[in-house]
Amino acid sequence: MSPVRVTASRTLGMARNLFSTAVAVGGFLAAVAALFSFNLSAAEGGDLPLIAVWAISAAPALPVLAAFLAMDTWSEERRSGRLDVLLATAVRERDLVLGKFLGVWFLTVGSAVVSLLSSLSFLWVFAPNALAGVQAISIVPALMGVMLQSALWCAVGVATSTLFSNAAASICTSLALTVALPRGLWAGLMAWSREGRAAFGEMPLDAHALDMATGVFSLGTVALHVVGVVLCLFIASKFVAANRLSGRGARTLRLSTGVAVGLALVAGALFAALAVRLDAVLDLPVLSASVPLSPRTRDILAESSGDISVTCFLPRDDARFRSVSRLVRHLRRVAESVGGARFVVSYVDPRWDIGAAERLVGRGVAEESLVFEKGRRTVSVSLRDGGGERACAAAIRRLATVPRRRNVYWTIGHGECRFDDYGAFGMSDVARDLSQAGYCNRPLDLAVAQQIPGDCALIVIAGAKSAFSRVELGRLDAYLRAGGRLFALMGSADELGIAALLPAWGVRPEAVPIVGVPTLSGSDVIVSDFADHPVSAPLKGSRLVLDRPIAFSPSVAAEAGTGTGADRIEYAAIASVGSRALAVAIERGAGAGADLAIRPTRLVVVGDTSFALNGSLVSRANANRDFFLNCAAYLAGTDVAGASGNETDRLVVGLDRAGRRRHVLWSAIILPGVVFLLLAGEAFRRRRRT
Repeated sequence: MSPVRVTASRTLGMARNLFSTAVAVGGFLAAVAALFSFNLSAAEGGDLPLIAVWAISAAPALPVLAAFLAMDTWSEERRSGRLDVLLATAVRERDLVLGKFLGVWFLTVGSAVVSLLSSLSFLWVFAPNALAGVQAISIVPALMGVMLQSALWCAVGVATSTLFSNAAASICTSLALTVALPRGLWAGLMAWSREGRAAFGEMPLDAHALDMATGVFSLGTVALHVVGVVLCLFIASKFVAANRLSGRGARTLRLSTGVAVGLALVAGALFAALAVRLDAVLDLPVLSASVPLSPRTRDILAESSGDISVTCFLPRDDARFRSVSRLVRHLRRVAESVGGARFVVSYVDPRWDIGAAERLVGRGVAEESLVFEKGRRTVSVSLRDGGGERACAAAIRRLATVPRRRNVYWTIGHGECRFDDYGAFGMSDVARDLSQAGYCNRPLDLAVAQQIPGDCALIVIAGAKSAFSRVELGRLDAYLRAGGRLFALMGSADELGIAALLPAWGVRPEAVPIVGVPTLSGSDVIVSDFADHPVSAPLKGSRLVLDRPIAFSPSVAAEAGTGTGADRIEYAAIASVGSRALAVAIERGAGAGADLAIRPTRLVVVGDTSFALNGSLVSRANANRDFFLNCAAYLAGTDVAGASGNETDRLVVGLDRAGRRRHVLWSAIILPGVVFLLLAGEAFRRRRRT
């Protein structure tokens, strides 16, 4: 056997005898699981892939684990005097250093693999739908990134261990170099700069882990890690060899060793700088295999043709740059695979590409946006509003279709939530989605308007707190009898609104508390029972989150409407919890419409208003936005498939509050505890033998 292999095997065997290994591995598993659970909750509804969430959870804990595992590699040899015995053998110092490094690295990577498998396994047990898009190929880049980073931390730990005979001094020095120094420097830059993260970007080490987990490997980043590993191992071998040099006669040799270390540092820095300067990026297409686009987006891309220019008008150090560039690359790959348009992607940094930025601003394009161009038509998607797959698909669709000029009227004057309110309790977010779909949002005061405008696609009543007058109800009733469309959101049974009008149209609100159902916070209700209806059928497998909703039941008018013709009222519970209908759809005159060319009346009534507020739509981990847009599309008579469930580039875990507690209990407490007891028991058993 080679000396490297023997030394690596011996290092692994020694690690099994140490209680510090049990503490380090158990603590690492617990810390990564806790961070993974926290980051998973924070990232839910975002565009981070599941494996990337684990990678950024493991990255901060890797240097700590490596420091604990490497602290005894050489310090114990120096303290016990075995170093002199090792140096007396006919084995080169670099072989000894490399063997110890490989032993620590194998143990570190093994712990990371156990962490990954356990995290995914427990997630599969408690939230199997979260792993629906995860494939084996999407795990490989994350593991490669973890192996690369852990190699650097292990090399630093082994090098610092050669300097001390005390393990505590070794681990403190290693943590100072791998944790305190880089993260402290970054935190200082954040505090010193006014712009903070916008000026310096994300923490480089975490950003590198995220990039590699999503399949983006930078030559400069890889070179920095490789050069760092080689330098640390070279320095460690020189420090070990320096133990042979003692007395005045070795003064020249010690000086030459110091010069060699200095020259190695200079050469490594120059090589790394050259690699960063000549940086190239390898983009592995892991997202296209793990995160397919929605059927609607794929259809839009397949129907597109010609050349579409996509310009990312965003600073490269912006925190959103990576996610936006991933999405654009993903759209380009899918468009090529389905035979759609050819995407020409370019990036304009307003700080560096001054000329291109001035041209975009001169054409009315705002910073922090994606610009889609085809011929003379231009559609801009603001990244300040989130962007995402849906907004990009809508922009591509608008490039190929004639803009529609239909109005959505929002009632005012009764305490309703306003479409032009950009606060947490406004509805500007969904109003913007309607605008992107080609609608115009307009206010409607029924106390002033003599009749409903003829260009009305639908009327939205968003949480009216005071009752409508008899005159207003009469105008609404006349509008509905003429084939009108009404979308009513009722915050609670105490909010009167149009409650007096609903029984005549087949709906009766019920002030019945909804208890004993899945919840996220304790006050909300998770709805996952969707009917086979044009509004709700595309959302099966998703979930709504409603805050203290009210239920509905069919009124006498709906129960009596058993005949055929224009007076027939069809009642459908489209979203329910158990036997309670929390959202219903009403259609009158559907049977007569085909023969008499009568436009059927449609109503959708939801027992909650807050589900579509701006504050509730910050997280896209639910189908609230899709449900609202599906309701609007159904009422307006357009294709409901335009909003079929959650965007596929969004991370949706699906855990409720009880599920999160069970996940944390098993992954961050029970499993690490079992691993600690097993390793500690093995160390105790081996020590008793010796």
